[in-house]
Amino acid sequence: MPPTLRGIAFGVLLCFALPSQSSCAQVDTHKNPCDPNLKQLGENPNGYKLRGDRCEGIYVQPVSGTTALLVASFTESYEDYDPSALGELSIEWSSPTEAPVRLRAYALREKLYYQMDAIVDAGNAAYVWPGDILNALHLSKWDVGLVGFIQYSFGQENRTVYVPLRIRHKDRKPAIRYQMVLVPGSELTEVFLSLALVGSDGKLQQFLISDRPLRKGYYPAERGISFDLPALTKPGVYYLEIGATTKYGGPITQRVWFYHAGRG
Repeated sequence: MPPTLRGIAFGVLLCFALPSQSSCAQVDTHKNPCDPNLKQLGENPNGYKLRGDRCEGIYVQPVSGTTALLVASFTESYEDYDPSALGELSIEWSSPTEAPVRLRAYALREKLYYQMDAIVDAGNAAYVWPGDILNALHLSKWDVGLVGFIQYSFGQENRTVYVPLRIRHKDRKPAIRYQMVLVPGSELTEVFLSLALVGSDGKLQQFLISDRPLRKGYYPAERGISFDLPALTKPGVYYLEIGATTKYGGPITQRVWFYHAGRG
């Protein structure tokens, strides 16, 4: 999965997950941000391709599925918008260090194969996302999830750390409320959350919650599972462990590190 407390300039190693596979690549922030694993749609004007400083569009359906849990969206706030009249979206975040940030948008609508990729240079904490493709595909906030992540070192570890995103198109400043959307590759029977603060040595401190079930009742394959995280008071890096039981297989686990700036 996408990837924790010291910045790396250019040539940062970005590891990220796709619904059907995961990949790692050395990424120079001045090079093409496109995901090489996606099969493009030839001359389709809305196909996934380089569009200025980002790659965005629809792509060919993946060959096969996976049992993985994809973190398809992780936001602090996500303002609603009119998908037929969107000019642009402002994306902001707080980071523990000056490191390049990879932004990635995933489709949350079933059978829609869409993605957006952008790399924001170190030292920047905002990105303006043009709304032309979202408009052309009539994609609302309910159809698209967005994540941002960096590479960060603490203790002896170098990990992918998510930076929760603030997404808006008007000058609004909603309260902090971390919301995550998971997309499972297969049907699940239950999802469990465990959450702990990470010390400066990289070790987990006392768990704030442990194996708490979501209790949503029904978790179909390839459909978003949305939930809020508990309110946090202490700034720092947190560890979130997501465990799930599958209907037709064994248990699966997704481990996520994310940064809480303690604003507000």
